Amino acid sequence: MGARALPREYRIKPGRTAVLIGAVGLGSLAALMPVWTDESIVGWVKLLVTGLLLAFFGWLVMAARRCATSVDLKGVRVRTMVRTRRVAWEDVQDIRAVPNPSAHMAANAPKVIAYVYDTAGRRVQLMYVDDLHVAVDREIAAIRAAWTELRGEDWEPSAQAQRRIERRDRRESRAFLALAWFSGLVFLGLIVFLVILFAGA
Repeated sequence: MGARALPREYRIKPGRTAVLIGAVGLGSLAALMPVWTDESIVGWVKLLVTGLLLAFFGWLVMAARRCATSVDLKGVRVRTMVRTRRVAWEDVQDIRAVPNPSAHMAANAPKVIAYVYDTAGRRVQLMYVDDLHVAVDREIAAIRAAWTELRGEDWEPSAQAQRRIERRDRRESRAFLALAWFSGLVFLGLIVFLVILFAGA
């Protein structure tokens, strides 16, 4: 544990890359089918749309493979599809795993994801530090141990950052609760509608 466990790198699993490529391939076919079957669209437009769509999906696959989280003696670096963020150990305010609020939106979405929080209270998601790729509790413990060792003896928590983190947590909790209530009301409304429909029939 601690600095001796570094460096650590987290990337998409090869098996999940194959799933991503398959999903992108099917998505490309589904998106291109209406274009190629519509006889009112001229040939050059079909070729242009096909080229642009294939280029976009190709970029999507390559970008997903480039995404990574790297943890070394200097800090945490997260490379997303569009940018790279680095948080030095002395600027880290917290590292934690949390339930993924979007887990219900896709069957293969992780249920637990992880964030690092900086001195401004901003958070950066640790790409692929989730329950689909690693044992999250073990990896968070290893990263936190390195942080505790490498952040410096004069490190102190920022009260302002903690307030911002807590405010965001409260906002997200309220939003999640509101979404849960809304989903429940929609489901209840659907049941009432079906009862009325079948009772009338």
